[in-house]
This record gives sequence, structure tokens and C-alpha cells, in this order.
Amino acid sequence: MEYITPNDFYKGLVIEYEGSLWQVIEYQHTKIAQARAFVLTKIKNLKTGQVLEKKFDSEEKFKKAYIETKPMQVLYRDNENLYVMDNETFEQFSIPINLIQKEIGFIKDGDNINVMIYENTIIGVNLPSTVKLKVEYTEKAIKGDRVSSVLKPATLETGITINVPIFIEIGEEVIVNTQTGEYVSRA
Repeated sequence: MEYITPNDFYKGLVIEYEGSLWQVIEYQHTKIAQARAFVLTKIKNLKTGQVLEKKFDSEEKFKKAYIETKPMQVLYRDNENLYVMDNETFEQFSIPINLIQKEIGFIKDGDNINVMIYENTIIGVNLPSTVKLKVEYTEKAIKGDRVSSVLKPATLETGITINVPIFIEIGEEVIVNTQTGEYVSRA
């Protein structure tokens, strides 16, 4: 069991805090004259998805959580679960949709994703920074409207809706940022 202090934090680190697993999203080391150093952090509860901004004393100790990441292929989904298959053992697992609420809109059947496992329990998924998705529905652009900064809603093949430039049409593939849910470019 390894203990670390906030001085050792890095983006993506998973720690045990108040009986739950929390992932470090952001951190900033701060020192004020005549006072102890502290670390301002933004951490995400991996079970509930709750995000907290916390200030930790630089001397506090936390148990470092060892998270295994395994590549798995997405088979299908229903209303409650996402079903995946281990690429090495071909064993199948189900991931509750409520556990991956933010990520589910960027995952399509057949994708390979990295599944995070802690003590033999699936705790979430790691997505690439961008994904390629097909536009299922969007309004047609009005002829003569060529302003590239104008955005319109588009429903993608996974069911999520994002804003895209007015020149994007049904059937086109777009690159989407999985952190912000924003359009990046045409595929």
C-alpha cells in the first residue's frame, strides 16, 4: 500500500479519499508567505461522478489506488448496461450506464475502449480525447449562408446532440472532443 501527499498529485491520479475513489482532474500547488503550502484540486468521484474543488494541506496523506486499464470491445447496450468483451480472454462484462453517464454519448457499438478496473470491479472507462461520430440529423443550411462561425444543433449516431458549423450535413463524420462535448472538425 503506497501513500502519497498532494505534492505528488498529477492529472488522472486516483486516490482513496473519505472512503471513495477520486480522480484528480486539476491541481495547483500554492504557497502563501508565512503559511504552509497547500494544493488546490478539482477531483471527481469515480462512483457518483460528483466533482469537488478541494484545498489539501501539502502534508496530508492519501492511499494511492492502483487502477488497471484493459482494452475491451463494445458489444451493445440496453437501457441499463453497456456490454463489453475483454479483447484477450473474450470474457463479457456489463457496465451500468449510470456509472458512465458522461462518457456513454461518445461510445458506439464495435468501439474499442479502455475499461478501468479496481480490485476486480469495473469503475469506469477512459476515452480518447476525441472520437469520430456520424451526423444522423441536422437542419439543411440556407443557400448563401456561408458564415463559418454560425452553429446549428446536430444529432449524432450515439444519440447526443452537439453544435456544429452550418456547413455540416447529414451523413458526414465529425470529430468531437470527449472532455467538452464540442465539435472539433470534419473527419
